[in-house]
Formats: sequence, C-alpha cells, structure tokens
Amino acid sequence: MGSGGRSGAGLIGFALGLALLLWLPIGLLGAPIDTPDGLIHLGWAAAWAQQIRGGWLWPLWSDLNWAGAGSAALQLYPPLFRLMAGIPIAIGIPPARALELALLLLLLLNNLGAACLARLWLRPGRWRWVLVSLAALNPYLFVNVTIRGAWPEAMGQLLLWWLALGWLGLERRRRWGLAIASLALAGIVLSNWNSAQLSLLAWGLGLVMLATPRPDWPALRRWCLVPAIAIAITAPFWWPALTAVGGVRPPIPNYLYGNEFLFAHHPGQIMIADLLWIQAVTIVVLLVGRWLGWGWRGLGWAGAGNLGSAEDSSYGSQGSPEGAPLASWGLLLTCFGILMMLPISEPIYQVLVPLQRIQFPWRWLGPTWFGALLWLSSPGALPLGSHQPRSVLRRGAWLGAITLAAVLWVDSLSRFRGNILGHHPSELERRSLNRLLACDPLVPCPDGVDALPPTGELSKRFVALGDGRVALTGVPDYSPAGIPESSWVHRMQTCWVPAWPQQTWAAFLGEGAPERAGQGARPGSAELVEHVPTQRLIRVEAPTPGRLRVMQWAYPAWRVQKRRVGAISWEYPLPVSGPNQARDGDGWISVPLEAGAWEVALTYEGRR
Repeated sequence: MGSGGRSGAGLIGFALGLALLLWLPIGLLGAPIDTPDGLIHLGWAAAWAQQIRGGWLWPLWSDLNWAGAGSAALQLYPPLFRLMAGIPIAIGIPPARALELALLLLLLLNNLGAACLARLWLRPGRWRWVLVSLAALNPYLFVNVTIRGAWPEAMGQLLLWWLALGWLGLERRRRWGLAIASLALAGIVLSNWNSAQLSLLAWGLGLVMLATPRPDWPALRRWCLVPAIAIAITAPFWWPALTAVGGVRPPIPNYLYGNEFLFAHHPGQIMIADLLWIQAVTIVVLLVGRWLGWGWRGLGWAGAGNLGSAEDSSYGSQGSPEGAPLASWGLLLTCFGILMMLPISEPIYQVLVPLQRIQFPWRWLGPTWFGALLWLSSPGALPLGSHQPRSVLRRGAWLGAITLAAVLWVDSLSRFRGNILGHHPSELERRSLNRLLACDPLVPCPDGVDALPPTGELSKRFVALGDGRVALTGVPDYSPAGIPESSWVHRMQTCWVPAWPQQTWAAFLGEGAPERAGQGARPGSAELVEHVPTQRLIRVEAPTPGRLRVMQWAYPAWRVQKRRVGAISWEYPLPVSGPNQARDGDGWISVPLEAGAWEVALTYEGRR
C-alpha cells in the first residue's frame, strides 16, 4: 500500500475514532432526555417498534401518544432517524440503549462523510485533518444532538457531507457521483422536512451558480437529475404524507418565528437565537481568516463548462486553481445562509412563503456551517504554494482571526454549559424510561406506573391515568385536525395532554349521563376484548340508549363499525363527520348505540 493509501486509511480511522470519543459521554452516561424534542422522537421510534412487533410492517399511526389517543406522526414525519432508533427497539434492545446506538451511528456517519470528502477532494496534508476535525466539532451539530434533541435535523445536517461527495463525483464526471448525491439528498428528505427544504434550495443555488456564465448543458442535466431521482426514491413517503397533511394539526408554530432572527431585538425574552448568534459571528471570523491567508483563491466556477474529466487526479482537479465549484458553492451557501438568519431577510420569507415552514431562521446554521467549512478547507484543493503572499502585518492579522475564531467557537458551546454539566440521566431514569416506553398504551400497565418517578424529566413527559394506563405527553403536532383547544391541557411547551373526560379508554354513557361523570355513574359497560395495531374490538352492554366513547381521536383513516352481539355482518361504517357521526364535540370517537349488547370495531384503512 502506498503512502496515499496509508494516509487515507489513517484519516478514516481518525474520523471514526474521533466520533467514538465524542460519543463516549453518551455511551457511558446515557443520552440526554431533558431536551425539548428528544423524547418526542424517541417516543415515535418506540411507537413504531410497537406497531412493527404487532404485525404492521409500515405503521402510519402511533398508539403510544397520550395513552391511545393516537397520532398520525408515523405517516407525516420523515422516518429515517425513527428507523435508526426503532429497529433496535423492535428486536428487543431497550429504548435508552437503542437511542445511544442511533446517536453513535449518527456521529460515525458525520465523520465518515467528511473524511471521504477530504480524502477525495483535498491533497494529502493538514487540510484533510482540519476538515474532519471541524466537521466533528461543528457546534450546531452539537446543539442538535445534545441540547435540542433534534436528532432527525442532525441527520439531515450530516448528510450534507455525503451530498458534497456526490457533487465532487459529478464535478469530475464519475459514475458514482450521481448515485451518492441522489441517495444523500433522498436521505435528507427522509430525515427532516426543514432540512429537506433547505438542502433542496442549497442544491438549486449550486445549479444557478454552475449555469453562469457558460453553461455545459449535459453536465447540468446530471446535476438536475439528482433532485429528480431523490424525489422519486422518497415518493412512497412524501406523497402519502402530503395528501394526508390537510387532515392533521400542523406543527407549532406553523409559520416563521420572527423573533428568532439573529440579532433581533426582543426585550424581556430570551430566545434560542440569543444563544446561537455567536456561531454566526464565529463563521464570519473564519471567513475573514480564510481571506487573510489565501484571499479569494479557489473562487470562480466559470460555469459547468470548466468541470474536470474522469481522468482527473484524486484531488485538486476543479479545472483550474482559480475555479473550484465545490468551494465556491460552499462560500455561496455561507453568505446566503447568514443573510437568511438576519432580520433584513424577512421580505424574502414574505415572497418565498414555503420557506416560512422552517419556523426558526437560525436553522440555516446547518447549511451555513457546512458551506463555511467547505470554503475554509478549500486551500487544501489548490496547488502547493498557491497561498497569498503575506506581509508581517497580514500574517499577524490572520493568526489573530484564527485565534479569535477558536475562542468564539468555545464560547458558542459554553453558552450551553448548563445543559452539558449534569445533563445525562441517572441509571434509575434510564431503567424507568425503558419500562415506561414498553407499556401497552391501551391497557393498564402496573410496571410503568411503578416506574414513573414523582419528580424529574420523566414526571413531566409521562402521566399515570386513573385506570393504570401510562400516557406519553407531547406536542399536538400531527394529531387530527379540528380538535378544539378546550380538549388540550398545556402542561409545558412540549408536554401537552388531552383533557380526558373519563378514566378508562372506552366507556358507555347512557342517555342523560353527565359528560364527566364518574365511572360508577354510567350505566352499562365497555370492554376492550381484542386489539392489534390496526384493529380494536370493544364489547358494550347498553341497558339504555347512549353512546360508546373511546379515548382515541376521531381520524378519517379509522373506520368505525358496530353490530349486535351474535350478528354475522357489520352495519355500514359510521362517518367521523356529518349526521350520526362517530365523533363528539371534543374530538373523541363516540358511537351512538341503542339498548342491547354490541360489538364495536375500529379498523385502520389504507394500511400498507
């Protein structure tokens, strides 16, 4: 093996070792659970695993949310990270450990993507190690993984390195370029809606860059194929999701959060933007340091016509030392991303209305950091000796800029030191979490009730109900549309629970019975006699006319049928809206019944 091969193997080993080192606190102490979004995503993964074990191989509905009230999140939210954490849970690995393994895989993929790009793009030497190190220590990736619990967004962020690797292959007319770029973009679409939107826009910016001033149309067609193939690959997910989105409650907020622009003035409030603005300043200082050291060398794409050929060497082959499309794309992304995080960009969001769906302008930090690190490391793709001649004053300014950037980098992480220190769960909390997520949400779970601590994060995220069931709280995103606000109790920003009107999952209310009467005040009985992920069978004894009320949100995909006990055929399905509807004013399934013994069946339609 030559020195280049040994260097490449050493770089890959360094990248994987660094990922393992960064993961060790999580592996030894546990993944943080006191994050805004973390337990939401872990809950969806556990719900997916429950449905898989129950025989539903493509689950579209989660029973785990709110003790069987249910959510369409499994159909609407991109599934990639859910699969990474859910598959281990489905094969019997405890949820807390499955999450830790998923985060290890996430960090490994991030570093491996950066290392592969560095190996093929940059000449042997320090720049390869710089790119891998900075990609691993990306402060916004750290915030998403450790502070916010936004693991699907982190997945979309790390796949940008693989997208850049595909770009490099396209740039050099390699056959693998189209495949890697398409799969990376498809992976981003399957990771997170916001990341997908930003990444598609970033790829579009690259297309515009390459189309000027002398476009090479055959090359551009290959670039255009990437989003087309990615959209086609992911169509089995996004097409049903988009067709169902009108029937669910949109995410909160479902608009642009104007007070989350960087450097926006919002007296009396501390927003996440107040903790993240320092990262944008760090990026700007890094750009200044790059300019002081190498000026604009590597900038200037000169259209797609200057792209390299398949015979180009393994690094430094952008057509000319002055024209580096990948580096130029990185600088373009950096400048555009910084602009879109500032209040002056608000008119752009007003024109490009779909962009408001990213909710928080600082989400541009993902592609902005990616672009900045591409541009910062691009001198490694230039021929040796192509650095800018520097005076003593300029050299001192360059060293000062790099030192300042390092200080700001540390400061950007130290702003979250309260989350870093004491942020990991105790061993008792990890065991309790595993027991709580193992509960069947439709029936009493004494083990889960016993595991629920009286204080701490788990006491906020789980609720023990009067009949012994355990409810996972969460945001109302992807619950059925039309549920009135009065049906929700806002315990915390991300810990909503329904205003349950009864103690049991199913109950019969005779005519004239008060809506919130105790169980003993209701004549008749209702018993859940059978249930699988896509079906429930309830037996009802109704001494008087009345209604069966089920603590499951009425959703059009659930077919509601009834028949008298002993009858062979079911009556015509009841609608969830209109006359004789199987829904009450609070949004629950509610089935009108005459006196007698009945069977009521709920069946999920449209399953795969």
